[in-house]
Amino acid sequence: MPTYLGLYKKLRRHLEKTANPAVQQLIEDYEYGEGEDLDFIVSLAFEKQIELPEILCEQLVALQDDYVKTGDYPLLLSETTRQYLRQ
Repeated sequence: MPTYLGLYKKLRRHLEKTANPAVQQLIEDYEYGEGEDLDFIVSLAFEKQIELPEILCEQLVALQDDYVKTGDYPLLLSETTRQYLRQ
């Protein structure tokens, strides 16, 4: 199963290829101030109607479920983001 950082990098590469320059700049600005946040870029993709590959969505959901099952550090995906990924 991919790691948090591994999925972040995959998602980031996908957005670099598909998002417009304004969205890419938003991500860069956020990373500069806050770091790498999966919830932020997934919700940004959803908000900007950027379709994510099904495999990435499945991996994100699986990672979230694994974090919940193990009681490990929680992957903080918002409820809206989780609903989007499960659709």
